[in-house]
Amino acid sequence: MLHRTPPCFFGQGALRSSALTAQDRVQGNLARRGFSRLGDGEMHMTNIVMIPLSKLVEDKDNVRKVGRKDGIGELAASIRAQGLLQSLVVKETAGGKYAVSAGGRRLRALRLLAKNGDIDKAMPIPCTIVPADKAAEASLAENVVRSIMHPADEIEAFARLCDAGEGPEAIGGRFGVGGVHVARRLKLARVSPKLLAAFRNDELDLDQLSALAFSDDHAAQEAAFYGAPDWARTPDRLKAQLAQAHVPETDKLARFVGVEPYVAAGGALASDLFAEDDETRWLSNRDLLVRLAEAKLSPAADEVRAEGWSWVEIAIDGPAWSKFPERIREQRRALSDTEQAEQERLYQALDATEDETEIERIEAAIDALAPAAWDEDEVKLAGAVISLSHAGEIRIDRGLVRIEDVKALKALRRQATKQHCETISDGDDAATATPTAGTGLPAKLVDELMAHKTLALRAQLASQPDLALRCVVLALTANAISASGPLSVIRLRVEETDVARLIQRCDSPAPAAYAVLLDAWRERLPDNTEALWRFIQDADTSTLLNLLAVLVAPAIELKAGRAEALTDQLCAAAGLDMNKWWTATVDGFFGHVRKDVVITAIAEVMPSIDRAKLEKSAKKDVLARVKRAFKGKAWLPVPLRVGVCTARDAAEHTAVAAE
Repeated sequence: MLHRTPPCFFGQGALRSSALTAQDRVQGNLARRGFSRLGDGEMHMTNIVMIPLSKLVEDKDNVRKVGRKDGIGELAASIRAQGLLQSLVVKETAGGKYAVSAGGRRLRALRLLAKNGDIDKAMPIPCTIVPADKAAEASLAENVVRSIMHPADEIEAFARLCDAGEGPEAIGGRFGVGGVHVARRLKLARVSPKLLAAFRNDELDLDQLSALAFSDDHAAQEAAFYGAPDWARTPDRLKAQLAQAHVPETDKLARFVGVEPYVAAGGALASDLFAEDDETRWLSNRDLLVRLAEAKLSPAADEVRAEGWSWVEIAIDGPAWSKFPERIREQRRALSDTEQAEQERLYQALDATEDETEIERIEAAIDALAPAAWDEDEVKLAGAVISLSHAGEIRIDRGLVRIEDVKALKALRRQATKQHCETISDGDDAATATPTAGTGLPAKLVDELMAHKTLALRAQLASQPDLALRCVVLALTANAISASGPLSVIRLRVEETDVARLIQRCDSPAPAAYAVLLDAWRERLPDNTEALWRFIQDADTSTLLNLLAVLVAPAIELKAGRAEALTDQLCAAAGLDMNKWWTATVDGFFGHVRKDVVITAIAEVMPSIDRAKLEKSAKKDVLARVKRAFKGKAWLPVPLRVGVCTARDAAEHTAVAAE
């Protein structure tokens, strides 16, 4: 009767002494185990023989053909640390060699150890000899009749080794796996026992368990998984649920405060070990982060208070624009006689030079003659909000007027307009079209300008999913419960009106910018309705919001004189800068408006200009001045401005033209 050796072929002492060599671990205490030599280095114990490594060759009949060289380095590391846990199955061949029918990967790992000098090239290796006609069957049995370890068992085993005092790198080195792999398994071991039991019972998969491991809070983990319907238990949704209370270090709040000050104040950090290409750290205590940010913003708030504003407040995420229906702006004063003389001298110097640097210097000097300033009486009715920009920098919004102060501001402005409003005749070679009230511009031209603004806001909104979501919610709420009825600015059915057809004088770059975003989604989305629903059903929130922004953008339609306050608030929230989408030119704008409108525009960018002199000039001479006057200047007509497009502001801007 043959007696088989125990399944472990390395000495048990190898586990207890780190001083043992790799050869000791592989070979073990042969004398203690009762092995004997058969000759020329061979030893045996019943049907197990110890054959020198140099006499072992690969068997071409080994049934494993695919992946024979995969993971050899990891297997070699495991054998070096643990010894050879299973004998090789061999058959005798000619020339005194033995072909390895089962254990080809172990043979290659042993050869790698010998090549690296960890073991001797002739070291005896435990082998089981089988008849040649049984070798293929033995190879098949070893590769087929096996059960893969469940990851839960590996997680539990690594946790026990960690509890015994071994670190991830040390554990990984012993088993031929990376330290990151071990660290991830140890992270999974800290998931709620209830969820680990469910994982063992295949009620959730490894990706879901990895997502739940983002937080160490067992109650939060269980609430995220069991509190969601089956279709919402995707890894992305589970992680998003647990990450709500955390702030990524890339967030504006974290960038402003800084990770080190946050940690110094007692804040905890977290990281997602399972994010393959993302090493972002997460700040776990948002309340602490907000307190630190407010403390860091306080000096800036104190400086702004010293400017004389009625109130100053800190709002991390920026102003709640609905609370501020009005906003005051800086104004330019009239020039003194001395300043007017200096202005004329500078204009003469400007006309005499062609040097670009000198032109910029002179134009800056002209602007400095009458710098913009806040009206002291208006400042007493307005305030400022200190917040953070998307880049994590201090942002100050001055001149905001609260709802309760709007009435007093309007009264103050009516009084100022009554005292200072000028009356200028509008008899001139004006455009034949009837001006839009309060603008002095032809109604058709105003519609065209609003088309430019509509297209630009659509393009801007299409890349801001968070704002797009708020637009949808606003429109739905207004349609359902608002006493004022459906919104006129956002049409929820998204039946796009071709406002581009209104543009006749110059092309808008906005449609092309929007088309790039839309075409990218067209290529990504499936054509089949069922497949499209599956895509939407399985998509994470971030993907849906990005898609929603592109789909909602065409719902924007702006009209002159319609919902102007809301239009301003939407444009401000989107960060719309029409100077990036439209430029004032003679062909595109100034050639189609009255001379006094052109003069008023020139006076805005060149406040020290001799207006009376321009008014005596022919319109063609005034238009000839436009190119130089607006060179390098950011100027927009009233309909394209953001934040000042109220009926009152428009009337102040071109009061004469509206007479």
